Amino acid sequence: MQNAKMQDLTPKIDYNKFTAMLASEFHRYLLEDEKRVPQLPENVLLIFQVDGEDDFNRWHKETSLRNKEADQPVAYVQLKKWRLHSIIEDMTLIASTAQREGAPAHAKR
Repeated sequence: MQNAKMQDLTPKIDYNKFTAMLASEFHRYLLEDEKRVPQLPENVLLIFQVDGEDDFNRWHKETSLRNKEADQPVAYVQLKKWRLHSIIEDMTLIASTAQREGAPAHAKR
């Protein structure tokens, strides 16, 4: 019972707003570092994974994959550090092409 009370006191993060902010900052990051753009296939589904944000990461991956189009390529964006002018300082972009269900999902470039 005490755990339930503690959970009620934990502030709820609006993951949709957080995702919108990440998408905006990712776009800004790509504008500053255009050599990364060719790594992304057309109509790619981006799944953000933020160091230290396990609940968000799980939510974003599950929500994104549930809404994925058939044969839509997927890229995982692992956000590691933030900075002031574009909050993303360091990241790894893991892109893959559309694959059949059960096949390995990631290919690091």
